[in-house]
Amino acid sequence: MSISIEITEASTSVLASGTATTLEVFNTAIPSVAITASTVASTAYGSVTATNIQDAIEQLADQNFRQAAAPTGATVSEGDTWYDTDDDEFKVYREISTGVFAWAPIMIGTPPGDSDIVDAGAF
Repeated sequence: MSISIEITEASTSVLASGTATTLEVFNTAIPSVAITASTVASTAYGSVTATNIQDAIEQLADQNFRQAAAPTGATVSEGDTWYDTDDDEFKVYREISTGVFAWAPIMIGTPPGDSDIVDAGAF
């Protein structure tokens, strides 16, 4: 069995074929820093304004919660969702009256109390 390696003068990659357990590369431009999610650029899109992968993942994680206690703090904002694991209810953080925000349960069917109906809006 043979292993072949192809490198050209203006090569930006190395192709190794066959079964290799070790590949040694000398005099190449390999980044001296580890590539992490925070160093990989991303384009802001929709509600995600982050410009790197790590911040984008954190921003998405800060919009959805699964826990027993109601989420609070600076990361909670209008439109966030929370699955209340104690009461088995799905809730959305929304303005319930002018300037007042709260976690409102969402349900399918007839709402008891302050629940919202998931009905796909008006047509």
